[in-house]
Amino acid sequence: MYMDRRSFLVTAGATLPALLGACGRPEPPLEIAGHVWPGYEPMFLARAMGWLDPDRVLLRETDSASESMRRLAAGEVHGAALTLDEVLRVRAGGTDLRIVLVFNISAGADMVLARPAIESLEDLAGRRIGVEDSALGALMLHHTLDTAGLSRDEVETMSLTINEQEAAWEQDEVDAVVTYQPVAERLLDDGAHVLFDSRAMPDTIFDVLAIEAGHLERLERSTRHLIAAHFRALHHLRTNPVDAGYRMAERLGVPGHRAMETFRGLVLPDPASNRRLLAGADSRVLQAAREIAGLMGDADAPLDRDFGDELVRPDLLPREEPR
Repeated sequence: MYMDRRSFLVTAGATLPALLGACGRPEPPLEIAGHVWPGYEPMFLARAMGWLDPDRVLLRETDSASESMRRLAAGEVHGAALTLDEVLRVRAGGTDLRIVLVFNISAGADMVLARPAIESLEDLAGRRIGVEDSALGALMLHHTLDTAGLSRDEVETMSLTINEQEAAWEQDEVDAVVTYQPVAERLLDDGAHVLFDSRAMPDTIFDVLAIEAGHLERLERSTRHLIAAHFRALHHLRTNPVDAGYRMAERLGVPGHRAMETFRGLVLPDPASNRRLLAGADSRVLQAAREIAGLMGDADAPLDRDFGDELVRPDLLPREEPR
């Protein structure tokens, strides 16, 4: 159950000189929740490089997307780094979010792994498939079965969270899993092979920055500052990957020389690509949101699939590339 969102009160100085000297009430810092995921790391790299003004933006580190969603729904932060399906879940709970940035697109980072005996997608018929009970898991499974020419009734699905998949695999409880890194790498080492991945679903699985609409109006300048800092860090990551990798390694929990490997299978859109993904009533992000909403909803609790372009705010993106 979601708690009511809180509003932030900003008090002005009481003295006449202060009132006369002020152009307006100072903005409180924009507070953004985010857990460890490579696509979000340029934002945290910007903080480490000193490019993020702490008086304007505060990044609140969380242990998981679930914690970020809880803090966002409770009004403890103004926005969060989330997958597109997570944004829709928070919106369904009553928090009116706006997407202002696409961090990354999955291009192979999400995958279906199978045992060696399953050589083709068609071989999944009658098999046990472990998949997270999430819209993202449902979306991956839907595209996998559709490509295989199979219906949901022709396979046996088992609800498994990402941290349950390795044990189920080792105990021979599943024949295939819908999964992602770092679990995927360990299963591959244990004999699994890639049967299907998100490269077959271009521009479908997105990680985004979403901010509550009411706060966005009050904190627009801080939002623009955060987005610009993210792109500055992304530019640094591309032009000086060794330095960026070592700076990101501790948060990613890997040695410095392996940090950049964690970005394998991810596309990190620049400002121009972000505008293409977000702009317009039929933008790719809106199309993906409608598809995901259709998979998430059911007869008892349908989700709105008729998104207007108010779900996205491409106008906050910078017009020039960082240097």
